[in-house]
Amino acid sequence: MRKYIIGFLGLMLLWSCDKKDDPEPVEPTLSDRTVLVYMSGENDLATRSYMNNDLLEMDEGSYQLSDKQHLIVFVDSVGTSTRPYIIEIANGKRKLLYQYSDEFAASDPSKFKEIIQWTIDHYPAKEYGLVLWGHASGWIVESDTVATNKTRAYGYDYGYDSYAGYKSMNITQMARALEDLPKLKYIFADCCSFNCVESAYELRNVADYLIGSAAEIPGEGAPYQSIMSGLFSSSATFYKDICDKYYDFYLDAYKTSTYSSLKLAGYSVPLSVIKLSEMESLAQATSQLMSSISAAITYPAELDLTNMPFYYGSYYNPDMKIMYDMSTVFHQYAPTTDYNQWLAALDKAVPYNLVSTKWQTIYSSIENSFDFIPQNEALYGGISMFFPQQYYDRYTYKFNTRIKNLQWYYAVNWSKYGW
Repeated sequence: MRKYIIGFLGLMLLWSCDKKDDPEPVEPTLSDRTVLVYMSGENDLATRSYMNNDLLEMDEGSYQLSDKQHLIVFVDSVGTSTRPYIIEIANGKRKLLYQYSDEFAASDPSKFKEIIQWTIDHYPAKEYGLVLWGHASGWIVESDTVATNKTRAYGYDYGYDSYAGYKSMNITQMARALEDLPKLKYIFADCCSFNCVESAYELRNVADYLIGSAAEIPGEGAPYQSIMSGLFSSSATFYKDICDKYYDFYLDAYKTSTYSSLKLAGYSVPLSVIKLSEMESLAQATSQLMSSISAAITYPAELDLTNMPFYYGSYYNPDMKIMYDMSTVFHQYAPTTDYNQWLAALDKAVPYNLVSTKWQTIYSSIENSFDFIPQNEALYGGISMFFPQQYYDRYTYKFNTRIKNLQWYYAVNWSKYGW
């Protein structure tokens, strides 16, 4: 019996020594911030060199980053010789991190989520930023998960490499893809018409801030060499640095002979910052304001939006105005006291915006849309809203019906007014 006891104690001693010698679990080192630039570029933005030029700007801007800041870029470009890939850019150099073996639509919500999750897993950080690079058209959605025509929300993929046809991502599906991931510090939309109230409300739970434009932006997009420090800034008002440098870049560029034909000297890109945690309060305030407006007009008659400033028109018919500046519309129709109460909610939801009454666009009717409005620029809220109109139903795309896919429609209770 004694032999057994001694043997057992010896085994216990050996086991204890082995366990003690095992390395302690090492927690992954967190960087201060990881920023993913999601370049959905299988479209004319790549064939017209905008993608390549922006990557060069990122190369230049990456010299400003520290070892605890990671700039990760997903690239889906044009050409079957290079499948989609992920790189890190640091100190002016690009490092290939992952090369996909198959072609796919970058606008597929499942791939979108997969790539963001991959970035988080491989470059864990205290905070994450997401840059949406590509084509967009605000809230406009299809009933499909991946839209198949030019009424799209984000990530217009021409299907050049797979001949799969036009595909793009509904904003509703983008929100669902992001909702199970760590909350983002910000989403910076380097694409057209993203800062509409409908999209912001849909994304209210997935990020702290939404930065972008309610209007079209130039094909050249953001000046990454200038805004890089802002994308990684720890300042409480980091978004001001991004917007100011973006705005000033085009303000200076439009004064040069390169852009003289556009006649945009003195103008830039309308930009705004939306604090997404305030979207619920803005929805409640908007619902109350619409009730006060309805007391003065008969619904379901539509609001007369003649000469109201707008940011975007239909892709198919530029004379069909869609995305109006919500602040100026409500200022026109709401009682002053009610409007001022609502404006307090808007100011919290949109803590910063930069107005330009002209901007670069493919539609001349939009380029001049703000310029002739005889109103104080201080009225412009920098965020658009869709107001149903009966004449929209004459067109193929049923805006009055499609808006019902968005939560904002129900939050402000459009059905109460006959829509």
